[in-house]
Amino acid sequence: MGRKIRGIFYIAAILLAAGCGKVEETENVFSDGILIEVEAPQTNGWSTEEITGTRSGREKAIEVKGKDGLDMEISTLHDNGATGTPEGEATTRWANMDDNIVFRVVAYKSATAAGISTSNYAGYGDYKLSGSTVQTVKSLVVPAGTYTFIFYSYGNSNAIAAFTNGSASVPATNGQNFMTYVKPGVVINNIGSRYTLSGIVFKHHCARYRVQAIAQSGRMGKITACAGTLTLPKHNATYTFTNGTFTTQATTGTINLTWDNPNAMSAYSGYIYLLPQTSAATIILNLTIGGIAFTNKSISLSGLALTANNTYCTNVSFATTEGYIIGGALWANGNLVYESGQYINHSNTMYCSKAANAPDYFTYNNPIPNNAELITTWSDSRDPCRKVAPANTWRTPTTTDSKNLLSTGAKSQTSYTIYGEVLKLPFSSFMRFTEGHPHEPYFDFVGYYLTTTYPTCLQNGGIGLYSTDETLAFPIRCIRNL
Repeated sequence: MGRKIRGIFYIAAILLAAGCGKVEETENVFSDGILIEVEAPQTNGWSTEEITGTRSGREKAIEVKGKDGLDMEISTLHDNGATGTPEGEATTRWANMDDNIVFRVVAYKSATAAGISTSNYAGYGDYKLSGSTVQTVKSLVVPAGTYTFIFYSYGNSNAIAAFTNGSASVPATNGQNFMTYVKPGVVINNIGSRYTLSGIVFKHHCARYRVQAIAQSGRMGKITACAGTLTLPKHNATYTFTNGTFTTQATTGTINLTWDNPNAMSAYSGYIYLLPQTSAATIILNLTIGGIAFTNKSISLSGLALTANNTYCTNVSFATTEGYIIGGALWANGNLVYESGQYINHSNTMYCSKAANAPDYFTYNNPIPNNAELITTWSDSRDPCRKVAPANTWRTPTTTDSKNLLSTGAKSQTSYTIYGEVLKLPFSSFMRFTEGHPHEPYFDFVGYYLTTTYPTCLQNGGIGLYSTDETLAFPIRCIRNL
């Protein structure tokens, strides 16, 4: 019994000694210095001032004629962002920083930033914003003294590269929302405890920027995909702690522009952050409008002016004068006509809506209009649409093209059907041949349009595909090769 009691006492003594040692270590971990903690910082917000020297914050529009039938108009303006702040209201206001942002605090034993040097470097700590609290990623402990603290952040949740006393500056690049704050003359003398740095308001050193892609209303379907790049001649910068200067270097760099699942007539990219500069820039976009993919749409901005703490937007408006972009194709403005020996897409989309404006009618794969000759094997060389100048730019739709058009949604009206709320095809009927003689077109609230698949045509009034075994001629609405 005595052995058991002594054994229990021995184990308890070991546990007690271990417990006391652990408590003592916790209490004295900062016995040689002060642990630096930080309250949740804010930012000074984004300025809503207009671009200097422009009317309503808008630069002169640039027009670019597209070889693929897609034209562009480009303008850059001050962007008030999603908050809806009235344009021209010049304010800077404190704002909460985004969650999960990582920032760094560098300590120098100096009363002012002017006294910062590698010799009085005292260490750094890293912190992460989590809601209204700050998590310590790397602790900063300093001895008693008077300090200047340099705060900086790249505006994201990525770990910041390690810092040494080898320099008193840090790099930044396009794509980083680089921010700083300087807190000089902080006296710390409470050894063994904690000191909380408060009242931190970060200053933006870069400009915030995005691109809005806009499809032409009434002539195009929605923008359903978009991505791109922005190339600027100044891509790198250095921030110097001693005098708070932010120096931009002339090093070319490219940054990605991204859109989050667009499905609208206009779509904004996500914000990117750019170094302040006034220089030429190149935007290249790849996007899908009305089911058509357009690649490498290049935009040159001769003098993009970017000022720190301001927000800008480049609007890229897409338009076409040649037809309607819907269902994965560019459909001509009007039906095909043959005038004075030339094949022409009529400029009026509602041409042929009544007998007085009757169109030319074509039998399958016959380039001669209003002719009963029928050839049942398709040949591109006989396609009348390919004879529209410039040659082989346009073509007769296939049944797949017609099905894609039908998939956009069709609504029958009094004299036409509208597809995808964009393209109107009039009820221009067809021409029937009996014993080689043409009859007048039937305007019976039905429109039939030729395809490259015999004997199938697009039934416009009944909305679908229609087959016939008779010798009939139909109008053609050409589509453009893209």
